[in-house]
Amino acid sequence: MNTVQLRQKIESQLNQLSPERLTLVSEFLDSIQLAETIESSSLRKLSPIKRGKTAKDLLKFAQTWQGDDLEDCLNFVQETRSETQF
Repeated sequence: MNTVQLRQKIESQLNQLSPERLTLVSEFLDSIQLAETIESSSLRKLSPIKRGKTAKDLLKFAQTWQGDDLEDCLNFVQETRSETQF
């Protein structure tokens, strides 16, 4: 079901509800919108996790590559990466 069809279905359902039930739906939608606003604003306030300050700190995780798909993995990364936006 695409977005237009879904909106039409919801509109049809809303047209059949009593005023009391419409009030409940409206309150529910308000709570969803509030939750989305809180989630998006709180995510922006999070500071990055800092576990180490240099690349040297990552060396303890470095190991020898095992497998024969290194080139495939590198190609995948190059094909699917996007530019960073700040």
